[in-house]
Amino acid sequence: MTESVNSTQAGTALSLGQQLKAAREALNLSITDVAQKTNLKKSHIESLENDIFILQNVAPTFVRGYVRNYVKFLRLPESLISSVNYGEVTIPKEVTKVSSVKPSSNSQGKTLKYLTVLVLLAALGMTLLWWWQGYQKEQENREQFVSSAPVAEVANTATNNDASAQTSVPVQQPIQVSEQPAQVAETVVAAEPALTEKVEPTQAASSPVTQEDVKVVEEVKQADATTAQVEAVNVLQQSQSEQAPTEQPVAVTNDELRIEITGSQSWITVRGAKNKRLAEKLYNNGETLSFNENEQYRLTIGAPANVKVYYKGQEVPLKIDGRVARIHLPLQ
Repeated sequence: MTESVNSTQAGTALSLGQQLKAAREALNLSITDVAQKTNLKKSHIESLENDIFILQNVAPTFVRGYVRNYVKFLRLPESLISSVNYGEVTIPKEVTKVSSVKPSSNSQGKTLKYLTVLVLLAALGMTLLWWWQGYQKEQENREQFVSSAPVAEVANTATNNDASAQTSVPVQQPIQVSEQPAQVAETVVAAEPALTEKVEPTQAASSPVTQEDVKVVEEVKQADATTAQVEAVNVLQQSQSEQAPTEQPVAVTNDELRIEITGSQSWITVRGAKNKRLAEKLYNNGETLSFNENEQYRLTIGAPANVKVYYKGQEVPLKIDGRVARIHLPLQ
C-alpha cells in the first residue's frame, strides 16, 4: 500500500514531458517507432518529452492535438492534456461575464442618405424653378411684341395716309381742275338766265328790283359756283383714284424663302427640316432674311402686319388678326 502511494506521488512529481518519456521507455519503444506509429515528427516528440509545448510555426491547437494523440498512444490519463499551457490566450471569467456590447445602429448612414436625397431634391427644384422663370419671361416678351404690333401698324398706316394725302392733293389740284371749273361755270351761267327769266315777270308785277337785291343774287351765284367747283374737283379725284391700277410689288429673287420686315419690328423664328433652328430673334424695319436648300420650313411671326413672306417667288398670304402667325411651308 505504501509502495503504490509512493509511485503515484513520484508520478505526480514528474512533469508531462517526463511522464511521456518514462511511459515510452517502459514500453521499450524508440522515438522512431513512436513517430512511425503516431505519424508525428521526431522533432515534435522530442520537444514534447522536453516539456516544450510552444512550437515554432505551429498553432497551439495543433500542439494540443499532438499531445492528445501521444497520450492516447501511451495509454496515459487524458487529464494530463490540460495540465500545461500551449501558448493559448486565456480570457478571465470576469471578462466573459460582462455583457457584450451591441453593435451601433446605422443611424449615421441613414442620416447621410437622407441628407443626400434632400440635397438632390433641392438642386432639382432649383433647376425646375429657374427653367420655369425663363419660360415665363420669354412668353411675356412675345406677348408684348404681339400686343405692340397692331398699335405700331395703325400708327404707320395713319402716317402713311397723311403723307400720301399731303403729297398727292397739291399735284392733282392744279393739273386736273383746269377745264372742269369752266364747264361747271358755263352750266351755272346757262342755268341762271332761265331762272332770271322766270323770276323777272313776277318781280316786275309785284315790286321794282333794288341794287341790294342784285348784290345778294350775285353773292349767291358766286357761292354756288365755288361749291360746284369743289364738288367737281372731288369727283374728279375720286374717279382718278378708282381708275389708277393698284400695283403690288412682286418679289424678283432666286431665294427659296425670303422674309422682308416692312414695319417697325417683329419677332421671327424659322426652323428647317428636323426642327433645326435657322433664325430666331427680333428683327427691325428693312432687314431681309433668305434661306435655301431646305425642303420644309416652320415660321413663327410675332407681328404679321410688319412682315412679307415670299416662297419660291410668290408672296405668302398672312392672316392679320393681332395674333402670332404660324406657317408651314410648303403650304398644304
